Amino acid sequence: MMTFQRKIILAFLVFVLFPIFILGYLSYWISRDTLQETISNQTVQTLNVLDRNLLEAVEEVNHFSDYMVSSGDVHSFLASQQEKSLIELYHKRQAIAGMMYANAEVQQFILYDLAGDRMYQSNDQLLWKEPEWMVQEMKQKKGASVWLSPTAIRKHPLQGQSDLFLTQGRIINDINTLDPLGYMVLAIRLDLLDNVFASESETPSTELLINKKGDILYALDHQLIGKRLDVGSLIKMHTGETGFFLDQWNGEKQLITYRPSTFQMAGEKDVWMVSMKPWDVLSNSTVYIRNITFLLSAVALLAAVCFNWFYLRRISGFIQALQKNMKLVESGDLSARMNEYSLKELKNLSFRFNQMIIRIWELIQRIRREEEKNREAEFKVLQQQINPHFLYNTLESINALAASSGQKEISKMTINLGRLLRISINGSFEVPVRQEISHVISYLEIQKIRFENLFTYEVVIDPSLESEPVLKLVLQPLVENILTHAFGQEDNGRISIRGSRSQTTGYFWVEDNGKGIPHTVLEKLQKKRDEKEERGHGIRNVHERIKLYYGEKYGMMVCSCEKGTIIRISFPLKKGGSNV
Repeated sequence: MMTFQRKIILAFLVFVLFPIFILGYLSYWISRDTLQETISNQTVQTLNVLDRNLLEAVEEVNHFSDYMVSSGDVHSFLASQQEKSLIELYHKRQAIAGMMYANAEVQQFILYDLAGDRMYQSNDQLLWKEPEWMVQEMKQKKGASVWLSPTAIRKHPLQGQSDLFLTQGRIINDINTLDPLGYMVLAIRLDLLDNVFASESETPSTELLINKKGDILYALDHQLIGKRLDVGSLIKMHTGETGFFLDQWNGEKQLITYRPSTFQMAGEKDVWMVSMKPWDVLSNSTVYIRNITFLLSAVALLAAVCFNWFYLRRISGFIQALQKNMKLVESGDLSARMNEYSLKELKNLSFRFNQMIIRIWELIQRIRREEEKNREAEFKVLQQQINPHFLYNTLESINALAASSGQKEISKMTINLGRLLRISINGSFEVPVRQEISHVISYLEIQKIRFENLFTYEVVIDPSLESEPVLKLVLQPLVENILTHAFGQEDNGRISIRGSRSQTTGYFWVEDNGKGIPHTVLEKLQKKRDEKEERGHGIRNVHERIKLYYGEKYGMMVCSCEKGTIIRISFPLKKGGSNV
């Protein structure tokens, strides 16, 4: 079974560390995708500008070739080849050379007649045989420019020349008749494109012109021209739309952005502009998020370990100790105690637990003492019941004998004593008020005979109270105490017993005109003492029995002075009713 400490650690990992990891992971991927899209959008704008600049550069060459194909000198030169004037031919060559040198990007200028024979070449460094398909392309264009990529030249090399260059070819038509006179080929240095593709951006990037197969038609790094951009995601460009993707090239992950170029080359159906940026450089911010996530996870894990070692371990130990002590208390061992803890909260809890156990022990001891007193009181009552029970038959015999002998006083005492014994023999704790009054009257009658009418008494009870139950033997001990302590030999004593009621409480009032109870004795009666009452069923015995049986709100109140004493007994009414 998993311990509480492990449950808390698991909860910490699941509800704190795991959400941090997931949040960091999602933040990394969301920021990664957002960064890709943002940079690619910016790169597309750059490629758009680059494409426009490329067209502008190409347009400058087109302007030059327009001038050349419309030049009268070129036309006359092609026509002069049929004339045998060497002087005129020399002057035409010089004029053409002068036009070529006006454009520094043109590396070679070649004129061909319709039969394909070279009529003019600006220098002898390049000996080039044009591919047949390019000638056919120029014828189809009918005078428009036809561009050839550097890779096409590499496939059909110029004799004695390994440099890469662009090639432009055009059919030359007669101005007047529009009949073809021949065709022109220009070899353009790659500086034309280098100036366009050169970039001063802080972020390293590689811009390419490629065809549909991925062959690199142009790159600022000329070593790449003719190689293939071999990436698995290149098929996405077949849709013909602008886009981007992440892929490996040359052993490095690249963010590759592409768009179709408006610059077309002969022999290539589609030309694409591609920009490649190293993803490791671009993703520094996302790597920072990823590293921060790992760092936060590590810190959270370290915090969990520290939390477990410095705090959770103590709490877990406290809970285990509390559980152990609670089981001991549950089994009845009240000696169990919690140790002190340094943490304030745990210290307070352990202190409260110990105080609770101490309080429970005190309550149990108090209940035991009260039960012991109750048993003693019941025992004393039973003891008083036992002796009259054995004497009852004997008293009947004495009564019969006294009556037959004419001893009326003895017979009267015997009858009253029998009545006393009958109430004592009753095993119940409560008797009706009328029986309790009958019991005390019988006792008073016996004492009147004994003390030769030294006192008188009166009993006045509310009739509505007579049927209410009351704890038996509560009046007789009080009367006995009056007769024992209140009257002297020559006093004319008077005892008054009254019974009244309120809505829910019954009252007995026992009053005498004796010498009163000393103040010191009253103080002792008010104090709660645990020692046994030496006088048997005295005033305290009555008071304690009423409280034990009816509760703390009921009992006895004593008021005394030199002219007498008044004792009030209160007890609950079970039948209810209203005042009468």
